[in-house]
Amino acid sequence: MGPGRTKPAGPQRCRAVLSSARMPLNIPAPILFADRVHHDVLTRVHFSSHLNPSNIPEAKARFLAGQAAPPFVYEPLVGCDALLRTLDEAEPPRDHPAGALVGACIDGTRLLLRALRDRSAAAFDAMNQEAGWYPPVEALALSVPAPQEGGSPPLSGAAMMVGFRRALALRGLGHWTVVEDPVMSARVLVDSAKSLIRINSRSTFRQRDLRRLVAHEVDVHVVRSRNGEAQALRCFQTGLPRSLATEEGLAVLAEERVEGGVASALAHQVEVLAAIEHARGAGFREVYSRLERRLGPGLAWSITTRIKRGLAHPELPGVYAKDSVYLLGYLQVKRWLAGGGRIDRLYVGKVAVDHPVEEWLEAGWVHPQPVPSLWTEG
Repeated sequence: MGPGRTKPAGPQRCRAVLSSARMPLNIPAPILFADRVHHDVLTRVHFSSHLNPSNIPEAKARFLAGQAAPPFVYEPLVGCDALLRTLDEAEPPRDHPAGALVGACIDGTRLLLRALRDRSAAAFDAMNQEAGWYPPVEALALSVPAPQEGGSPPLSGAAMMVGFRRALALRGLGHWTVVEDPVMSARVLVDSAKSLIRINSRSTFRQRDLRRLVAHEVDVHVVRSRNGEAQALRCFQTGLPRSLATEEGLAVLAEERVEGGVASALAHQVEVLAAIEHARGAGFREVYSRLERRLGPGLAWSITTRIKRGLAHPELPGVYAKDSVYLLGYLQVKRWLAGGGRIDRLYVGKVAVDHPVEEWLEAGWVHPQPVPSLWTEG
């Protein structure tokens, strides 16, 4: 059997996979099986290594020397078609609400796999549309003043890794692993399916970043994933459809709670929304040039690279729009909590503010889980 393949979802294998699982009476076995097959696909693929360019320093040098767009190189996603067939073979019955939920998660993963296989603007557009990542028109008029932040002593990537390991141990999450990963556009990345935190050793960190990033990455991303792992469906561990805005918005609020104002970061995100909209119809050089005039070359390179990564032809129109979720999610979650939303409902797993968590609790699909102390103290 070739790489990336699993055996078909036959009845015997279905029973074997579920034999050790807690099986709620109201979620049929084929749906639980499809959920676990989907989770297995997520554990086998290191999506970040296929999404992020592996030659950023060289590509940047050639771009700054005058090339229309940086000639990014990517690790090919070998066995993508086999992974897609694996998901097809485990297709859940969608006439059941849990089957529709798991099916929607599988649909999102299919779109991501196709985007990383084809690397076309059309494939990324299909993923952006389904995920709801394009900023609405009204969001493009947002304005956040950008205050000057005080300095803070530098912190090495190695010291950041030590700090994260200590934070995980203090929270009883010692089974999570922290690894160095220089092939990322993010400074820190949580891989929920693998119980892994990746830290970019090429990034610049400061002392003030440790508390912020622990609150963001551990007290939101890791804890919501750990809590989702305790539920019947593994998709609560890795993320339900359209839950990413809630995920990242809650993470920014967590930073604000432990470290004070985040206005500087939010002002940066206003620029990101405008750049995403611009990149839908413009190539790398045009997007970069507009940002450079407003923000300088450093931020212009960072933003343009993040929203053009993954595409085979960044010199052409097309965008990876995921970064819209930080500001939009922050505003969404803040409004939801101010309107009476309960923080514990967001910690049953990786859910969104508009998911029917109360119904799922009543149905027994999910059970209450611990909430980090940062939300209950002070």
